Amino acid sequence: MKKLVLAAAAVLTAATFGAAGAYAQADSDFSKADANHDNQVTFEEAVAVNAQLTQDLFTKADADGNGWLDEAEFGTLIGLTGAATTGVGNSGGTSSEASSSSAM
Repeated sequence: MKKLVLAAAAVLTAATFGAAGAYAQADSDFSKADANHDNQVTFEEAVAVNAQLTQDLFTKADADGNGWLDEAEFGTLIGLTGAATTGVGNSGGTSSEASSSSAM
């Protein structure tokens, strides 16, 4: 029983720190994407840091439909793209995409 409790505590701790790390990454990426520092990321700003981004994905992340993303919506966008936006010119591709493309 003690082992089960310890295992559950370990899983909960790992999940908590993992979520915090993901949030910190999204916040950092939001700051990089928000080129004019107005706390809004437009499609153009998002494409500048992820060249593979589509209007469809951006629109899906734009929960309130106002045409720009706040930090929470930008976090959703990162989740939808499956890759963090780490800098201007990032292809946004993942190794799994590359693998599936080469397999065709």
